[in-house]
Amino acid sequence: MRANKQTFAFLLCLLLMATTAFGAPEAEYKKLAKTWTLHADGSQEFRYNMELTLFTHTAMNGTYGESFIVYNPEYQELKIHSSYTRQKDGTIVRTPDNAFVEVLPRNAADAPAYNHLKEMVVVHTGLELGATIYLDYSVTSKPGYLPEVDLFEELLQSSPVKEYTLTVVTPEAKELAYTLANHPAKASVKQSNGTRTTSWTLRNLPASSRAPFVSVRNGDVPFLAATTYASQEDAQATLFKQFDPANNLQLATLAESLTEGKAKDEEKLKTILTYTIEHFAGNPLTLEQTGYRLRPAEAVLSTAYGTEAEKANLLAGLLNGAGFKAEPVVTYRADADKGFALKAIDRILVSCRVNGEDYLFSPLSTRRPTTMKATAQDYSIKSDITIRFKEGKVTTATQESVGKALLPYFTASSKESNQTTDLNIQNGYATLVLNDAAAGFAHLPYGNLNSQRKENLLIPRPVSEVYTYTIECPENMELRTPETDKTIRNAAGSLAITVRKNGRTATVTRSLELNKQLYTPAEYKELRQLLTEWSDVNGKTLLFSIQ
Repeated sequence: MRANKQTFAFLLCLLLMATTAFGAPEAEYKKLAKTWTLHADGSQEFRYNMELTLFTHTAMNGTYGESFIVYNPEYQELKIHSSYTRQKDGTIVRTPDNAFVEVLPRNAADAPAYNHLKEMVVVHTGLELGATIYLDYSVTSKPGYLPEVDLFEELLQSSPVKEYTLTVVTPEAKELAYTLANHPAKASVKQSNGTRTTSWTLRNLPASSRAPFVSVRNGDVPFLAATTYASQEDAQATLFKQFDPANNLQLATLAESLTEGKAKDEEKLKTILTYTIEHFAGNPLTLEQTGYRLRPAEAVLSTAYGTEAEKANLLAGLLNGAGFKAEPVVTYRADADKGFALKAIDRILVSCRVNGEDYLFSPLSTRRPTTMKATAQDYSIKSDITIRFKEGKVTTATQESVGKALLPYFTASSKESNQTTDLNIQNGYATLVLNDAAAGFAHLPYGNLNSQRKENLLIPRPVSEVYTYTIECPENMELRTPETDKTIRNAAGSLAITVRKNGRTATVTRSLELNKQLYTPAEYKELRQLLTEWSDVNGKTLLFSIQ
């Protein structure tokens, strides 16, 4: 008995040690400071300073072994003020010269026009468990390269932060609009010698969540947005004034050639959209990495690639050249009343109204772009499916109506299809998994989430799906799945699943309604109840006996 108690105590200690180890962070920022300074001559300086202590081999050998700094040497100067490691015993290991490696940024690899960009890779040396990395650098931009202060910072890092300071220094005459969301810190504003210093100090920030589908779009992730642009419209104007004019002769000639012989407006739109997407490679360089600049459509045409902004410019130019009225629009990464400029932009799209219908085109995909706020009627699915059996085969006839928002542009929303497959038969029984629409919500991974969640969950769209299955059984088959009448209604939505028998015919109905997109942690339990039930393959599988 005593030996058993000792064994139990030993195992308990191991369990506690494992819990502590897995619960502890990989690393911790003792200090993190970022400063943006707009000088009176229009030049800007970004200063970055961090002190990061490592606790695990993963942090030391993978996560934090290197730091990456992207800049444009034609307009910006990078200066490393200090870079070293303080080991656990206090020994200082300074970063050697050969640990500063300058490379081409990955995003610019397939974009020769941007091959002048540089990425400084700082390889941190002297690392060990308990060591602290110190890095202090600045990037100074020439006057005019960055017209205004423009920042959008997600505040949670991959590891906890003891003290995080964000500072914006501007000429006193420049107004700074800002929003600090989902954090109680207040701005400190000081004026001295013709400058205004606005700063925020945040303490004991937790590490960013590793749960799936967590982003600032959820509405509960802290971020800071700040800008000296007078308004969002002024910021957008800085970008959009670089777009080619609507009367660009080259684009009009190309658009006329592309749409030759196309009588309907929808055919012309489809041709131009497909041409822009399929004939020009998309490049992942961000607006910030390109200095909020874009090449004209002529350059995109001659090189056959472009950033999202450049392809949006080309698409808008071709649509205008074809006689439509198209203009660029942007979506933002989150919601805020103040402080959004260009860095907060999420996507650049092209809007066009034709024959009373509003089109919103992505220059990267024929699919309709999703937005943070969607309308339920555009996302409905209604499907009537008839299932018959013959000689070991199962034939499925489907009549389906899918909301336009779930389909690529210029795709029919109603269709009929027939499919014949082998019936799964084993030991005198057959199983049949009821299919649903390819655009159905069950094909998304939301039905496999954890049982608990601390963050909001933003699903990509509202849901309205109804499936009616009519199963006609031959004389030698009998449906063994019991009759079912399951209905769940809660604050998240509703679900209904029924199985009915009437002689040789069975009818199965499945419906799901989710009437909003954003769910709080308090609402998550009820949402998950609906989604796990809806995605459960057992609930979609019928069992038959075969004589």
